[in-house]
Amino acid sequence: MSYLVADEYRRIVQESIANDFDDNYDYHRFGAVPQHSRQAKPKLSVLGIIKTARKMISIGLLKLSLNQSAKMTEAEIIKAAENWLNPNIERFQWLCDRLEDQNSKELLILILAYRALGYRRVKLPLNTPFYWETYAQLAALAQGAETINLGFMGWQAYRLRLDDYGYPIELFVRPGGVMNQMLLQQYRCLTDDNVIEVSKGDTVIDAGGCYGDTALYFAHKAGETGQIYSSEFMPDNLEIFNQNLALNPNYAKHIKLIRQPLWSTTGENMFIEGDGPATRIKVYSDDPVAQQIKTICIDDLAEQEKLQRLDFIKMDIEGSELAALQGAEQSIRRFRPILAISVYHQLQDFWEIPQWIAGLNQGYRFYLRHFTIHQEETILFARADK
Repeated sequence: MSYLVADEYRRIVQESIANDFDDNYDYHRFGAVPQHSRQAKPKLSVLGIIKTARKMISIGLLKLSLNQSAKMTEAEIIKAAENWLNPNIERFQWLCDRLEDQNSKELLILILAYRALGYRRVKLPLNTPFYWETYAQLAALAQGAETINLGFMGWQAYRLRLDDYGYPIELFVRPGGVMNQMLLQQYRCLTDDNVIEVSKGDTVIDAGGCYGDTALYFAHKAGETGQIYSSEFMPDNLEIFNQNLALNPNYAKHIKLIRQPLWSTTGENMFIEGDGPATRIKVYSDDPVAQQIKTICIDDLAEQEKLQRLDFIKMDIEGSELAALQGAEQSIRRFRPILAISVYHQLQDFWEIPQWIAGLNQGYRFYLRHFTIHQEETILFARADK
């Protein structure tokens, strides 16, 4: 029986309108809870406005804020939410029809409702007592630990040992990084009949290495016979990445840093924007002092490294995922690796990325999973038929 996106979306929106959650905001990630007062707001710098807008997008507030919806009837809210979805309803239906399990289909609709209505009205599945209890344990573990100022949103990384969580790893990391990468295992997809993940001996491309936590996670999974190629190019991120490699020499020997961004072609001059985990590359930049860097594509990387296998590609590269996949076409056709691709940066990534993968005609099957209580970290898993 067909699972109709429009009908299910409308049902969830209707059921969510009366909600007013006060326990559905990730203050670990975003800081203090936003104030929705109708009083005059303090003036913000241009940079402050940009940061605030990005924050609101991440927690689902820019589409339909509480201040806006407080003046609207329930029927008007439903109509506004439908108007937000309707231009792309056929695209989302295409995706839904190709998702392999009911979990993925239901999650897709819930994510869409969250993006439309925001955190005060829609709860995502991860918001459970276990989530908050585990976060509290990690925060306690960080108390008194050596720290590094990350220079991003006031964040600090703590030097933590993770043996008690099943990982013989020591690294500078935020508690949220431990939660996502190590405990929730953001790049592992449990299905009804299997597990999609990095296995012993795998060769892995870690696109978006940032501070090295994902590379270390993959190195642990892949073991002594595995090899990780981690792409990271921001100097501040690399400084911490290298410190984390130095803390884990047994894993470091299986991790090779690729100090270039991945793109559709090699040798393109791109501009660097942002910082920390929000570092990204752009074809154009309005910043007169923006740094430039040359790209590399995965197909050329595979040839350069003489890869005889490629088992798993992970991407979280701030909206460059589709371009980087296009630069991996020959490698994907040759090796048919598992793909774990972030699709939350741009709405069109939800359909453009799986459509491109499906167009390769390699028998890929799709699953959708989500690893936060807010808008970030929606991962599309694609596994080819053997």
